Amino acid sequence: MYAIRQYRDGRRLGSRLNVREVSSEYAQKAKGIRLQRLDKYDREEKCWQEILIPDRTCTPADLAASRIDFPAFLDTLTRRNRKLALRLATGESTNRVAKLFRISAGRVSQLRRELHAAWREFHGETAEGTA
Repeated sequence: MYAIRQYRDGRRLGSRLNVREVSSEYAQKAKGIRLQRLDKYDREEKCWQEILIPDRTCTPADLAASRIDFPAFLDTLTRRNRKLALRLATGESTNRVAKLFRISAGRVSQLRRELHAAWREFHGETAEGTA
């Protein structure tokens, strides 16, 4: 009976109970932690996309706006530029993106600047600042 209670509380054979390890079942039960995936499958693009994760400087309004604006912005791009923008947004290097899209690294840098300008225009900003 003791072993069954230990198992139901999240303890596994030979493992210690660690309430500070968020991935342990024990901590999840004790602290009410719920783990969620940070990616989702995009049926249209037939690929996995990461979900935006807020940082300490991000307000709830900023996060909500990003979740709405970024997909809307991507819809304004060509299919190739959308894929390229998503690769750059995930932190891929210029050289890696150039190899994936079979273009030069210089062209990727140009496209990065064009995408940045398109993003600012999408938000109604001018070259000098905001509109």
